[in-house]
Amino acid sequence: MRSRKTNFLQMVVLVSGIVYLFTGALFAASPHFFGKVFFLEINEDWFMEIPKDAFMFASITLARCFAGLLLTVGVTMILPLFDPVKYRGLIYFTNVVFPFISAFLLIKSLFINPLPVLIVYTIIFSLIGGCAVIALLLTKGIAKTEQ
Repeated sequence: MRSRKTNFLQMVVLVSGIVYLFTGALFAASPHFFGKVFFLEINEDWFMEIPKDAFMFASITLARCFAGLLLTVGVTMILPLFDPVKYRGLIYFTNVVFPFISAFLLIKSLFINPLPVLIVYTIIFSLIGGCAVIALLLTKGIAKTEQ
């Protein structure tokens, strides 16, 4: 039988999985559509010129690949939903390390250009990381008794 602490951990995993799936799928499918969803002005002429600029093309292509990776990580969040105590290592990396590193990089970028989408994702990733840390600390005793 699951405890409230374990249910909280599962909720954090579920929310992070949904965020990762949504963000990864949206950007991997189309960076242009991603920009429209978040009300970013995209000059159509400039966007069509990206394939002609080697650096921008490589940047967008790698960003789309990383978005695919984020989509895959979102799919792997299914595993901890079944047994969050067994997959604590996965939760540490995908729900603590990744969000805090991402939030740090986003905060650095906010000093250059404080776009609303960056602010939103900084908050979301910080909340995911913070809630995951709390949930993992709360379930630490449960994990020790099940080992």
